[in-house]
Amino acid sequence: MSLSRYDGGEVAAVLDHPHGLRAGLRRLWDVWDDLPLGPGYDPSGSLRKLEEVDTHRAWDALHVLLTGHPDEDEEAVSGDPPACDVVMGGLVMNETGEGSLFHVPRLLRPHQVRAVDGFLRALDRDTLIRESHAYLKEIRPYSFEGWGRLASGEAGDMVEHGVLANVFDTVRDFYARAAAGGNAVIKEIG
Repeated sequence: MSLSRYDGGEVAAVLDHPHGLRAGLRRLWDVWDDLPLGPGYDPSGSLRKLEEVDTHRAWDALHVLLTGHPDEDEEAVSGDPPACDVVMGGLVMNETGEGSLFHVPRLLRPHQVRAVDGFLRALDRDTLIRESHAYLKEIRPYSFEGWGRLASGEAGDMVEHGVLANVFDTVRDFYARAAAGGNAVIKEIG
């Protein structure tokens, strides 16, 4: 999953469309992607990427860690905001407001980014990971296992190799910078 942050004012200007929010979201996707993929392509507006981070294969485990809910449906977000907004939630950037969780960007507006930041800041990462490790092993989110051998010779997972803790820190720090800057965030799993 990639997360990018953008100036909240620039995003609001692109979203301001005479045909409403859905048309504005489609225009935002056009400006964000900058590829004329569909009919009605509208590249008007500007959008400067301020920062981008990538969770690589840890996005699903991070989502389960934060929401307690596995990703069981490619079309629906599991969990409640702001926890689900960290990875999967947000406005779908197309005219229908629907679509797969994969390869369809989602927008968090600045107020949602602040809510995610507050949620993440309130968590004790180490306690959360320690208390959730058995559940994560049971659920086995995407790519959770197979991160190399441990000293014991057994195969390790994202928790045992510190991958999930590192991604948690990267994402928490990203949202802190985005909230402090009044930024919007666009996410894409793919």
